[in-house]
Amino acid sequence: MSRSRQRRIQYAQNFLHNPRLVRQLVDQSSLGAGDLALEIGPGDGAITSALVDACRHVIAVEKDPYRVERLGKRFGQESRLTLFGGDFLDFPLPASRYKVFASIPYNATAAIVGKLTTGVAPPDDSYLVMQHEAAARFMGIPSETLVSLQRKPWFDLSVSYTFRRSDFRPSPAVESVLLQIERRHQPLVPAVQRSRYEDFVVAMFTAWKPTVRQAAKAAFPRDVVAVLDHSFGRDLDQRPSEIGLATWIVAFQTLVDLDDPRVWRAIAGAAAKLEREQAGVAKRSRTDITVRHNR
Repeated sequence: MSRSRQRRIQYAQNFLHNPRLVRQLVDQSSLGAGDLALEIGPGDGAITSALVDACRHVIAVEKDPYRVERLGKRFGQESRLTLFGGDFLDFPLPASRYKVFASIPYNATAAIVGKLTTGVAPPDDSYLVMQHEAAARFMGIPSETLVSLQRKPWFDLSVSYTFRRSDFRPSPAVESVLLQIERRHQPLVPAVQRSRYEDFVVAMFTAWKPTVRQAAKAAFPRDVVAVLDHSFGRDLDQRPSEIGLATWIVAFQTLVDLDDPRVWRAIAGAAAKLEREQAGVAKRSRTDITVRHNR
């Protein structure tokens, strides 16, 4: 197996190779001369070059030591670029305001988006090249998903570009898009209520019940369910994915207005538990990839 193919398997990344297209996408984004830009997995530097020309400063984080060396040689004299070697998932996010533009490894999409949208220092705006199906899940298309409901109150998500497979080297076997994740200036749920909101939607989605009504009955006291039933009626008889964001937010606010500690005791830690479980699955998956690669 060739060295380049080994790296593709290990890092599971496809790179944009058309400088004109890359510059067009960066120019059409919100990134500008006053911005600090963060790039994840710069690879051969096609996006890096466009960001250096467009932004005040660029931080690039590359996991592949071979590509770190090549990038260092290419941009070694560029004062507007700071290059770090290592895994972005272990990298501390900037303390100052910043934006992201990156073609990310598809096998780390969920972890990368999670880090950018759940940490204490989220970017003002992000543009991430990813698989179309993953972008649809984050946007809640055609129906809401748990990950879409966890992010939409704080971020506006949309596809800003749809790629051709020939735009990449190597050409991916899936359709790819550029997903914009813009931080809302006015969140739909107050930041101080975020953990409770996430516990609520996670508890309803992971109750393994066919409808929200049955999930609520499994989680909350009977009188609390009666309040939700009075406010939402037949909406509760739908699957969680069939209920829109606006209804979820109103339902959550209804629980907040009840000011009943039994509600929050019943679902406390639901989101954190799910995150731990998903982190364990992801770690085992990455370990399995590494083991298979080294055989």
